[in-house]
Amino acid sequence: MSFKLIWFSLCISTILLAGCSSVKTSSSSNVSSEQLKKVQLNDVDKRKFDYFFYEASREKMKGNLEKSAMYLSECLKIDGTSSAAMYELANILVAGNEIVKAQGLLERAISFEPNNIWYKLMLAELYQKNKMGFQAIQLYEQIVADYPDNDEYLYGLAQVYNRNGENEKALEAYSKLEKSIGLNEVVILEKEKILLNIGKNKSALQELNKLVKKYPNEGRYYGFIADYYLFLDDKENARKYYNIVLEKDPANVTAYFSLGNLSFQEKDTANFIKFYKLALQSKTTPFELKFQRILPFLMDNKTIASNKGFLTEFFDVIVDVHRYEAMAYVYEGNFYRSVNESDKALKSYKQALSIEDRNELIWQDYLLLMIDTQDFINIYGNAKVALTHFPDNAFFYLIAGSSAGQLDDNDEALKLLEKGLTKVGDNKAMEAQIYANIGDIAFANNDAERAFKSYDKSLAIDELNIVVLNNYSYYLTLENKDLDKAERMSSRCIEMEPGNSTYLDTYAWVLFKRERYFEAKYIIERAIDNGGDSSNVIVEHYGDILYKNGDIDKAVEQWNKAVEMGSESETIQQKIDTKSYVE
Repeated sequence: MSFKLIWFSLCISTILLAGCSSVKTSSSSNVSSEQLKKVQLNDVDKRKFDYFFYEASREKMKGNLEKSAMYLSECLKIDGTSSAAMYELANILVAGNEIVKAQGLLERAISFEPNNIWYKLMLAELYQKNKMGFQAIQLYEQIVADYPDNDEYLYGLAQVYNRNGENEKALEAYSKLEKSIGLNEVVILEKEKILLNIGKNKSALQELNKLVKKYPNEGRYYGFIADYYLFLDDKENARKYYNIVLEKDPANVTAYFSLGNLSFQEKDTANFIKFYKLALQSKTTPFELKFQRILPFLMDNKTIASNKGFLTEFFDVIVDVHRYEAMAYVYEGNFYRSVNESDKALKSYKQALSIEDRNELIWQDYLLLMIDTQDFINIYGNAKVALTHFPDNAFFYLIAGSSAGQLDDNDEALKLLEKGLTKVGDNKAMEAQIYANIGDIAFANNDAERAFKSYDKSLAIDELNIVVLNNYSYYLTLENKDLDKAERMSSRCIEMEPGNSTYLDTYAWVLFKRERYFEAKYIIERAIDNGGDSSNVIVEHYGDILYKNGDIDKAVEQWNKAVEMGSESETIQQKIDTKSYVE
């Protein structure tokens, strides 16, 4: 989201009211402590200001940030010294990623209200975002000096020091905070991190031991020490302390996962599986967190097959523990899909839908997976069920319509696809696909004119849809129409996929129809060489082209081969019997 026009009008208004030249810019090293004089509004202007400010707040609550920014800019036209309006507008600019402009506004707001802590805290954060660490530190030091008893601000200063590499100052601030609030886990871990970063490993361990000493029965604090040793690649001590964690807290899932990871690194597969399964059996740990632990083993397609054995075991445990959570089955289904076990994937998705049948995304993935089965009766039935839940989903109309077409119910298919067109909204890719499918089904329904109009509409949206280009060009040859256009489209298919036997066959057939038989022979033989010899249609076409090139015996040989392959051509037997091409 951009607010360039709003910012422009704001800058003009502040020039007129106060003079932009008096405002410190983002390059200033500190925020001015000198309070500028605020404008005193008359009653009429105050009422206008209050109205615009109220409308800005109302629009912000509704999520209409651009409108809110417009009202705030009107506020600043009336009172260019309103820090409150500048602060609110700065927040909106941050939401629109206009960080530099937001910073300038806050600097100006503080020049009118130098004691407002909220403005300063936000400005310090913006300095940090704008990579102005020195200014962020200066401002936070000023805040802590003004509020020395506020531990939250001291913590903020320590973090700012830490972000900007001021390690010693950060440690000093954290230690001061620790003296104020007592032993604190967050502070201890922050100090440990810094100490490890600067190579003071013993001091880092001393910090962690403070927690263990004060809370000797708290298992997870021993886990911090185990992590410390793991960071230093001391696996022996890491394992020792993870086991101490489990002695103190036998249900500590993190320790089981960590021991599993150690075993995996050491190629101890048995213990890796054992520890992971113990962790996954936890009934209190959300399955999303468990899934995050096994996700790394699912990321690499090269190794997922070798990981299939233990991953299957892991998912078995997850769905057993979380048997009433739909997403557990979705994740399992995605795993099975990734290892090409479609039947198991479909079973998992079906189980997910039995738990949560109003989840649109699960339905979409389920139907996409079903397409591979080519079970169009089942696909059609499920798509129709999905439409009862989501009658405005164009994708479900596409699947239902396309599967109806595969079942030769062309009238129902066209009805569903036309309905889908009314639901596509701004999804041009979906619109193009539906037009393409209407073209296929209309041609099958002996309505070539409608088919070609639909193909034209599809290509107007996506001119490189290779399937549409191929089908359209082939069907033009069957109708013996516009062969110039057919050749142009078919040649584009060959340019995009020169080794595709189907597209080569179409191109050869276009050339055949144009009586360019020698060229057609060259192309059809490329199709045969690229796997076309497994298609009875391409083999029959090969025979037709050979005949037109004068090689009658070889043509008959190819026609006979097509019959052996199961050709259902109405004319092929007549070709064989007469040893001649039949249109």
